[in-house]
Amino acid sequence: MTIGEKIKYFRTQKGITQAKLAELSGIHPVSIRKYETNKMIPQSQQIDKIAEALEISSFAITGFENNIRLETVGDFMGLLIMLIKTNIVLIEGERGENEIYKEETVAFKINPFLSQFFTLSGSQQSADGILYHLKNNHILQDILKWEKINFGYEKMCAKYSNSTNEAILQALEKLKNDKEAIEMELQRSNIILHANGSISVKVPFF
Repeated sequence: MTIGEKIKYFRTQKGITQAKLAELSGIHPVSIRKYETNKMIPQSQQIDKIAEALEISSFAITGFENNIRLETVGDFMGLLIMLIKTNIVLIEGERGENEIYKEETVAFKINPFLSQFFTLSGSQQSADGILYHLKNNHILQDILKWEKINFGYEKMCAKYSNSTNEAILQALEKLKNDKEAIEMELQRSNIILHANGSISVKVPFF
């Protein structure tokens, strides 16, 4: 989805009009309309205002095109999804019958190709083989649900991407759209990241 399509998606999910979004964000209604129809691309400052008005993470709108921030759970989910999709971070574990990883078996690992460029401070040994576990169980559950859908989508693409059957191509497109919608939902959280596990919410100021 384009930035404009994402703005429209989150606006409709929130159940507000373009005029209301303009009022909440302090951006002219004509600009909002142009953003949503891809006639104009919002700058970082406008994206931040729109994200605050929609009560979502800026990352949910920009994706990977702009600078990455790590302020909210949504930001973290977006970054983690990007790292997994680009094979920078690998998930290891055992899949259950429904093809979702069993939580108790899951660990995260840096791609061995990349880890050869790093050493552990002090021990000077390779970082290859080090496994990491997510402390937050809710984030783990959400990322594994997304991974199951992404895994299924990639399997379907590998099997049917060269198909000329219109029904199959439409099914692939629907699966892709569903996957992108889930990715955006995971990135919308405006709960502030805290290493100690406490919760606070990013509140917009107008």
